[in-house]
Amino acid sequence: MNRSDRNNILPVPGQRILRSVLAALLCVGIYYLRGRRGAPFYSIIAALQCIQPYSVNMLKVGRNRIIGTLVGAFWGAVVLFGALGLTGSVRAPGMAGAAGTVGGMVQYDDSPVYYVALALFIGIVLYSTVVLKVKESSYFSCVVFLSITMNHIGDVDPYLFVFNRTMDTILGVAAAILVNSMHLPRIRDRETLFVSGVDHVLFREDRRLSPFTKVQLNRFLQDGMRFSVSTKQTPATVREVTAGVDLRLPIIAMDGAVLYDMKTRTYLRTIKMDPVLAGRVSAFLREEGQPGYANTVEENLLVIYSIGYRLDSADIPMQALYEKKKGSPYRNYVNADGEITENVLYYLVVDRTERIRELCDRLREQPWAGEVRYTLDTFDCREGEEILRIYSCRATRREMMKELAAYTGAEKTVLFGTVEDECDVLIPDAGGGNLVKQLKKLFEPVSLRGWRNMLHF
Repeated sequence: MNRSDRNNILPVPGQRILRSVLAALLCVGIYYLRGRRGAPFYSIIAALQCIQPYSVNMLKVGRNRIIGTLVGAFWGAVVLFGALGLTGSVRAPGMAGAAGTVGGMVQYDDSPVYYVALALFIGIVLYSTVVLKVKESSYFSCVVFLSITMNHIGDVDPYLFVFNRTMDTILGVAAAILVNSMHLPRIRDRETLFVSGVDHVLFREDRRLSPFTKVQLNRFLQDGMRFSVSTKQTPATVREVTAGVDLRLPIIAMDGAVLYDMKTRTYLRTIKMDPVLAGRVSAFLREEGQPGYANTVEENLLVIYSIGYRLDSADIPMQALYEKKKGSPYRNYVNADGEITENVLYYLVVDRTERIRELCDRLREQPWAGEVRYTLDTFDCREGEEILRIYSCRATRREMMKELAAYTGAEKTVLFGTVEDECDVLIPDAGGGNLVKQLKKLFEPVSLRGWRNMLHF
């Protein structure tokens, strides 16, 4: 069993687990420093809820927890005042004895009237969060309200519990924020442009981004990392496979044929085939009797024309790919009524592997073969099939990286990939979050010069 397999069985505890343990210990320490007043249980619960992967989420949850506690504690105090202040004594639900009046004091013991009153007050608690425009805190408000009015109304001094309950929550949130904000001293390289491949670099064969990779990437981006991706896939595919990652810089897509802004959904730069060359490739596919797709960008829209067959008309590999992709709102499939030679980024063909290899052999024999380049892969293919893409030889990822560097103003670039001669940092295995581990070493190395970053909210 290799190291990777052992990690899959017993993964190394993540930072959220370690920080949760530290926050719980800090809450216990605060409890003893306060002279054992309050209840560390409530502090620890609040702290655990606030330990989040992202700082923004941590502060949001902490805010909701505190506001919810204050609202619930207020209405709990109102009930206490009404029950204790007006009647002089209240027996909490669940205490021994029968409901009734003893010595002029009202006693509630599992009384339906009391529970009905609490149910009505829950509506008031929820409505108050709506009026105050803090609906996100409604759950916490109800929990605090019920803990006061159902579990502690029989205390010797229930008002003290209201105060301690509020303080415990605030201290727990503060402990979580402190623990979650502490980091090793690091210096951050916000000047270098880091560019990663997608397939076999960000993820392996399952083409799913691991939670660890997603969290780390988003944290790097929040801390100012200049990061983008470079792939042969379309922007639509990149958007699908990197869902949840806040990619802020333009991406290199279609194997260097386009520079695309994910935020504005704009094609900033395109390298299209010369119409004459596109006509030759189209004629070649027609002479070979090979159906395919012409991928074009027209008025900032990705339009994919079917050539050599009609959409929804045949059970062939091309149709299988169309069925898989047609639901995307970022792709526009159209039946070609004639030859497509304008605005063409590349031609795509899907077929059996042996047929694709035959096409490649015939393509290399064409007198204009030096004006194009082609790539092969099995992404989104059925077993035994392969994809052939034919581009202009001017459309390359290296050239588009120069465009991206100029666009971002970065003087230095670092490319992560799987082919040693084509990248700066080799990622031989996409498993185990190897990409983000390498990114961490380059982007924020540990250094005493970064002492100012030790407390980072």
